[in-house]
Amino acid sequence: MTPYGAAKAAAETAVGAVTPTAVIVRTSLIIGRDGSSAHERRAYAAARGQGRLFTDEVRCPVDVVDLAAAVLELAATDASGVHHLAGPEPVSRYDLGRLIARRDGLDPDGIRTGKRSDRAVPGPLDVRLDSAATQRLVGTRLRAPSEFLATRGDRP
Repeated sequence: MTPYGAAKAAAETAVGAVTPTAVIVRTSLIIGRDGSSAHERRAYAAARGQGRLFTDEVRCPVDVVDLAAAVLELAATDASGVHHLAGPEPVSRYDLGRLIARRDGLDPDGIRTGKRSDRAVPGPLDVRLDSAATQRLVGTRLRAPSEFLATRGDRP
């Protein structure tokens, strides 16, 4: 639907053609812990009144540490092909921004909302990745953003 999506699909096809035993991981919004991810920076800006976060754009965010651990585990299996590694809880960009703001001591009520559907931005509004099949292959549990954004720091 977008040049970005087309580039990702072409890369997956190329990797699969060159190395049929490769593991290809599809993920969602990757959330860090130090404020450096694009999604964290966007939430900080919105909490300061700069911009809006969409209420109608849904993704399945994943914690960077959870994702890295699951990728390492998956790479150690004999799996191949496409595998989803995304969080189990779909949230809007607005709700994600509120969780990030709350975690980092900012006022989530200062975040203004918008609808991406009101703008001419290409791409799907709702992208939910089902990671259940991949979760059966790895021991790392991919936590929901309501859990991994509840506190800052290491895994509980």
